[in-house]
This record gives sequence, structure tokens and C-alpha cells, in this order.
Amino acid sequence: MDRQQLIIFTDLDGTLLDHHNYSWAPAQPALSKLKELDIPVIICTSKTAAEVKELHQNLQLTTPFIVENGAGIIFPARPPEHKASAHFFGKPYAELTQFVQQLRRQKNYQFTGFSDFSVAEVVKETGLEPNSAALAKQRLFSEPIRWDDTPEALEQFRRDLANHSLQLLRGGRFYHILDQKADKGTALHWLTKHYRQQNPSQRWFSVALGDGPNDQAMMEASDLAVIIPSQSGVAPEPRCGKILHAKAPGPCGWNQAIHDILLLYTDKGIDHG
Repeated sequence: MDRQQLIIFTDLDGTLLDHHNYSWAPAQPALSKLKELDIPVIICTSKTAAEVKELHQNLQLTTPFIVENGAGIIFPARPPEHKASAHFFGKPYAELTQFVQQLRRQKNYQFTGFSDFSVAEVVKETGLEPNSAALAKQRLFSEPIRWDDTPEALEQFRRDLANHSLQLLRGGRFYHILDQKADKGTALHWLTKHYRQQNPSQRWFSVALGDGPNDQAMMEASDLAVIIPSQSGVAPEPRCGKILHAKAPGPCGWNQAIHDILLLYTDKGIDHG
């Protein structure tokens, strides 16, 4: 790999965050090294902007972040007292959920979406704390659903959505309904172009880390895809040239993969103390 500037795009649940307890502690050495080297870390997640905002601050990141499977890009306020800005792809949440609920009634599909769940039900489905579950319901452009119907009905549902310019993505816990124009790959391309425009002389090398099928578009849009072993049982299968398989799931695998990439890119590994 030549000396281009690295830019890291990462999924959260099951990738940077542990699938069960949502901890990123095992990845802290890699995060600290990336910060030391001034390498941007871009969160690219199915989570909402409201969920990511606090996590973004706790991770001490100042970069933009991608939410709701690529449906929106949030630019944090700098300084913090200023208002954040955003770029969005797709239909507003109210319009999306109104159509999806109408389709469910018409075809008698069996599924439950976040718009149906109470905060307590989101807690039960995800294991999140109540405050985090409330933030997960503050959606702008996509609807996660728990599918309770047959595989045959799922395929018909997918076709019905496609006929109305919507798509169905499979994540670690839920299926996600969003506009066909929106995915993590589109958001990665848009944001990489933004970075190039900010610094035209810089050559960027994008790395995308993920563990689920909804990360596949992001991986295929990147220069290097890093597949984190999936604990949900369904792994991404990116069709792209450069692929690295992490040796462990979650933040442990994330930390080791970043360590390997940094050794290759900068000859500077991670000091584990």
C-alpha cells in the first residue's frame, strides 16, 4: 500500500461495539492510535443520529458520521454550541412508515417495526438501556422491523417495496426499510468526495469494517474491506478486490485489524501497554 491518507469507515454493533454489551473497550488502543496519527474515523451505522451523538462524543470523535444505514450524514457542530448540519438521502420517516403500515394491512404481512414498539419493547428486543432505546426510536429516514412471517412472504414483501422505490436490508438484529437511493456505500462515496473537495491534493485510501449484509455496499465502495466475524450468523459477502478477514469478532477483531493495517500503512503498530 502506498502512502495515501487512510480514512476509516466503521459499522458499530458487532463491529466496533460488542454484539452483546455494546462495549468498545477492546478497540481503545486502535482508536487512540488513529487519533494520534490524525486518521479520520467515520461511524457508518444503522443507528439514529440521536443514538450516535452521545457515543460520538464519548469516542472523542469530531468527524462526520453516517446514520440509518446510509440514509443521512451528520456534520457535528463545531464549536459544540453551534448547530449541526446534515445531508440526507431518501423519504422522511413519517411518509415511509405510513406506506409500510398500509402495505402490511393490505397484504397481511406479519412484522413489527420500531414505529410499533414502545420504548420497553425496544429494550426487550435489543438489550439497550431505556434511555438508549428511546434514542433508537428517534428515526428520520429508515424503519427497522422484526420479521415474523415466512421466507416466501419476505421475498414478496421485498418485491412490493422495490415497486415503490424502497429496499430491505438485513442487519444484525433487524431488517431495515429505506429508500433505494440510500445505502452505506452511497454515503461513503459522498463523504469521501467531500473530503477530496476539502483537500484536493490529498490522496485518500478508504477502509470499511463491518460484520453484516447491510455493510456490504460500504465494503464494495471502499478501497479495502475488513470483514469482522459475525455473531448474528449472517456475514457480508462483498464483491471487491481487497478484503481482509479479522481474526476475532467485535471490538477485539476491530482492534487487531486496525493494528495490521497500520503496520502495513505506517509501520507504526499499536502499543498495547
